[in-house]
Amino acid sequence: ISRFDLPRGYSIELDDELRAMDETLANFSKTLAMSLILIYLVMAALFESWLLPLSVLTTVPMAFSGVYWVMYLTGKQMDTISLVGSIIMCGIIVNNGIVIIDHINQLRRQGLDRAQAVLQGGHNRLRPVLMTTLTTVFCILPLAIGRGATGGATGGAVTGLGRALVGGLCTGTFLTLFVVPIVYTIVDDVQAWVRDFLGSLIALGNGASRSRKHHAPPAP
Repeated sequence: ISRFDLPRGYSIELDDELRAMDETLANFSKTLAMSLILIYLVMAALFESWLLPLSVLTTVPMAFSGVYWVMYLTGKQMDTISLVGSIIMCGIIVNNGIVIIDHINQLRRQGLDRAQAVLQGGHNRLRPVLMTTLTTVFCILPLAIGRGATGGATGGAVTGLGRALVGGLCTGTFLTLFVVPIVYTIVDDVQAWVRDFLGSLIALGNGASRSRKHHAPPAP
């Protein structure tokens, strides 16, 4: 626009539609951030850890990559309905990671080491994760392939919601089976390092306190 040569007396201004689009994107960002915060708090209470939920939340950006690729390949633009579908998708896709991580923790409490628990947990929860995802995807599929600009409830007005859900769930589930266990081990290492570091600081502080008491001069 800045390079467009306008005649004298003419100007270009952004219309209400573009301003409304900017407001919609801003509201979507705030809503998404609030949704992720609430999801994180629920998982933190479930896992009794502030770090382990981060391994599950890695499914969200992976799922968003699927949303955008499906929209791009099908020629569907991201609209308000698609953004709503993306927020709904966030609440669904984290269930797969929760199922896997919770089962891994159960196996570790039963005595398995971390490597065995991760492998066994992924194997045991493969079928439930695939079953829940496929049933959800096939349920939404008629909505995602609906045609027509005003073709009733499955018309073009709401196909964006279905495609966002289908793309996000398929991509997020596939990557969850590989990425979430890897991130889990990394987060577990960080958690163990932080615990050891804080324990060392506490032990050092207690040792220094006992040393001061030992060398203190006798009372007159």
